Amino acid sequence: MIKLLLLALLFFLGYSFFQALFPSRRSSKPPANRSQNGEQMVQDPQCGTYLPIGDALSANIRGQHHYFC
Repeated sequence: MIKLLLLALLFFLGYSFFQALFPSRRSSKPPANRSQNGEQMVQDPQCGTYLPIGDALSANIRGQHHYFC
């Protein structure tokens, strides 16, 4: 049992060391429709629910822009 715990600890330390040597290449820049503080919320005119603008379906109805769930 102790061998298994030591093996798990060794694996974790090796993984942590590998992550420190090769950091993730993900960009820290937020997506275009998100600000540094988060994403803008919009209200669905049908049900009144608020949702992030990135998840909403948009439509132009009679010259007005609407967002739906």
